[in-house]
Amino acid sequence: MISLIVGLGNPGSKYESTRHNVGFRAIDELLKRSPAQSERHVHRALLFETEKYGLLCKPLTFMNRSGEPLVAISRELELSPSQILLLYDDFALNLGLIRVRQHGSSGGHNGLESVIDTLQTTHVPRVRMGIRAEGMESWVDFVLEDFRRSERPMVAEMLDLCCDAVETILQDGVATAMNRFNKKQKPVDDNV
Repeated sequence: MISLIVGLGNPGSKYESTRHNVGFRAIDELLKRSPAQSERHVHRALLFETEKYGLLCKPLTFMNRSGEPLVAISRELELSPSQILLLYDDFALNLGLIRVRQHGSSGGHNGLESVIDTLQTTHVPRVRMGIRAEGMESWVDFVLEDFRRSERPMVAEMLDLCCDAVETILQDGVATAMNRFNKKQKPVDDNV
């Protein structure tokens, strides 16, 4: 059973609307659906208590150190890694797609790598949100760019889809959410 939902991102207004911050934005969308009853800073993270989703979290370390607050919070709350649901960006997925997974490697995502290293397991459920778009040259620079104006409606739909997937995971489990939300990806033409 999921007891903590964590959006991965970078703190600060400079990063607020970047591709790398869709995890934080997903937490914001969940808070619109179920406003925080309380909010507190703990272990370099923001924790929000909600009626509908329970505990939501934004680590306030930078992305590549996301695991540090999570290991401290999980110890304090006596949570196993399987009780933590991660929401984050994935440059291997086309913009607008989401993938629900029970476990797996980091796939090169520094935030997820930090979580896996500190929790010492790949068995952490997750919702990956696609940020890949045509014309991507260097993924390092790309993930820290803002979304193009033309992409913003698709981003809003993806965040909505992510929230729907979270609700399905909480009600019916990860396997049901995987069957419902994992769609086949069409190739992106990088030469456009």
